[in-house]
Amino acid sequence: MRSERRNALVAEFPELEGDELTLQKEVYAHFGLAFFKFALIEHSLINIMVFSTVGQLLRERKIQSKAHWKNAFDAAEAKAVASTFGNLVRHTSGVQEFTSLQDQLKQAKNLRDYFAHHFMREEAGFFSSDDGCWLLLEKIRDVRIKALSLESDLKLKFNEMCTRFKIPLPTEEDTSKMLEEYRKEYDQTLADSNPNVGWEKDAL
Repeated sequence: MRSERRNALVAEFPELEGDELTLQKEVYAHFGLAFFKFALIEHSLINIMVFSTVGQLLRERKIQSKAHWKNAFDAAEAKAVASTFGNLVRHTSGVQEFTSLQDQLKQAKNLRDYFAHHFMREEAGFFSSDDGCWLLLEKIRDVRIKALSLESDLKLKFNEMCTRFKIPLPTEEDTSKMLEEYRKEYDQTLADSNPNVGWEKDAL
C-alpha cells in the first residue's frame, strides 16, 4: 500500500524523483499546497453564506430593487468574510443542499485546524529522516485529495442552491471579464515603484 501511494505521488509530481531532491523542502511545499486547498474551500463557504443569505431575502421578497440587492449582498459578504471557518461550516451545514456534506465539512474543519495549529509541532519528528518525510508527503496527498473532492462537491451543491433561489450564475464571458479586471488592477499595482501587498494595505 505504501509503495502504491508513493508511486501515485511521484506520478503526480515527477520532480520527487530528482537527483537534487531535498525532502524536507518538499514537505513544506506540499503542506502549503494542501493548505491552499483549504483556502479554496473557505472561499466556497463564504460564497455559500453570501448567496444563501441573499437568496433567502429574495424568496421573502425583501429585495425589490438593484439597490436592495447591492446592500444585501454587501452586508452578507462583510459578515461571511469576518466569519471563522467553523462558523462558515455551521452555516453551510444548515443550508438544505449541503446537509449531506456535513460529515465531510466537519472533517475538513478538523484537518484544516490541525494543519494551521498543530502540524509543524506534532509532526516535527518525521522531518529527521527520508522515510518520515515520505510518510508526510503521502499522508498530505491524501488530505489534499479529500479537500479537492469536497471543493468539487461544494461547487455542484452551490449551483443547485442558486437554481432553487433563481439566482443567475455568471457566464464564462462574465468570469473572463472579471478576471481581466483583476489582472489590470494587479498590473497597475506592480507598476508602482513600491507596490504593497494585502496585509500592508490593511495596516495603512
